[in-house]
Amino acid sequence: MTVEDVETRPKRRRADTVERLLDAALETFAEVGFAAASVEDICRRGGFTRGAFYSSFRSKDELFAALFTRETARNLARAEQQLVGIEHAADPVATAVERCLSTLRADRTWVLVLMEYRLHAARHPEAAAALRQHADEMHARLAALIDAAAPRTGLRLTVSSDQLARMILAVHDGAVVQQLPDGRDDAAELQRTALLLLLRSAVTT
Repeated sequence: MTVEDVETRPKRRRADTVERLLDAALETFAEVGFAAASVEDICRRGGFTRGAFYSSFRSKDELFAALFTRETARNLARAEQQLVGIEHAADPVATAVERCLSTLRADRTWVLVLMEYRLHAARHPEAAAALRQHADEMHARLAALIDAAAPRTGLRLTVSSDQLARMILAVHDGAVVQQLPDGRDDAAELQRTALLLLLRSAVTT
């Protein structure tokens, strides 16, 4: 065993602990809600002690921030992959919508958790400020994807990439909320149509 192995093992263990805590939090928040979930509930589900929790996070809100970062990073990475090569499609806009819809397909567990935290943030100004910062960062990253993809297709934006990013996510969130109560898929076609109309009106050759 090398010195490097000895030094990296604790870091790897801590990273594994954080991932398992995030997984446990995701399931717990979705099941009982953010406000009702206790640190003990999360630790019990993940098989950890309170000490393990507090060695990684100072509070449930800090844990949610890490969860938000992880989940949105995964979604944006998948969206970036789906946008590769759309400039070769006969209809880049329609292709982008179809590919990204498969990526942005509502994950019920994460959507439930995000809705729960939004309700929490509506009642707690500090949480609202943190959520707004997280959302702004997500909008900026999505806007960067749009800025990178549009020139490849020969299309120009008629609105700013930031505005378009916010509108895309607003349409997506609205469609997802409609699906939450019973999991019906009739909102999927509405989302597809809305996104097509939005993107076609937001670009020009």
